[in-house]
Amino acid sequence: MKSSLRETIRARRLALGLSQAEAARRSGIQQRQVSLFERGGDVTLSTLLKLAQALDVELMPVPREDTAKVESLLKAKRERAPAVSPPAAPPSLLDRYQVKDDEEPSNG
Repeated sequence: MKSSLRETIRARRLALGLSQAEAARRSGIQQRQVSLFERGGDVTLSTLLKLAQALDVELMPVPREDTAKVESLLKAKRERAPAVSPPAAPPSLLDRYQVKDDEEPSNG
């Protein structure tokens, strides 16, 4: 099932954990413009480009006759990609500075 550009932009914003207000702030646009776009309203191309850039989304014009090829390539790439594991937890301060609880402090 094809997702619309609006759905893709909204999903990306949510995946980044951003509110509409935060996405707007990063874009240099107004929150109402983000809301309007996500609800199906019209926005200018420059507004859409700003929003896409703030969400690290590439808007790429593709000739209609090549759309199926591009979608197929993207689908194949997603299927081959390994599952993304969550990032490892940062080391604790004790580990980072190699502090051992049983060591006596030195006086020297």
